[in-house]
Amino acid sequence: MQPTDAPASIGQARAALESVSRLMQVGSARDLDACRPHLEQAARLLARALAAMREREDATGWNALDRFRRELGKARVLHEHAGGFYGGLMRLLTPGSEAGYSPRGEEQLPRLAGRRVSMEA
Repeated sequence: MQPTDAPASIGQARAALESVSRLMQVGSARDLDACRPHLEQAARLLARALAAMREREDATGWNALDRFRRELGKARVLHEHAGGFYGGLMRLLTPGSEAGYSPRGEEQLPRLAGRRVSMEA
């Protein structure tokens, strides 16, 4: 097996996270679902790079690792704020749907199933 170039692998993992950040800025369900393969790829690349750094006691990947950490922080913040936004939106929309409110005066909007919104961290 060819030795892993830790900085290059970490750079590829960071690029995968940048894709996640771009997708999360749009925030549609389709875009959020599309984040998973990028996150899985980033995790695989990072695990491989860290194992190579430990095995060879190689410190060359630390700068790349710091850039990865910053990109991960951006993705985390986007995820947290998206959860807060959509949680608040659901709290605003739920009473309107139960009252039969329609912005255009059309027929009553379909009721939302249930009254609970659950969000996992």
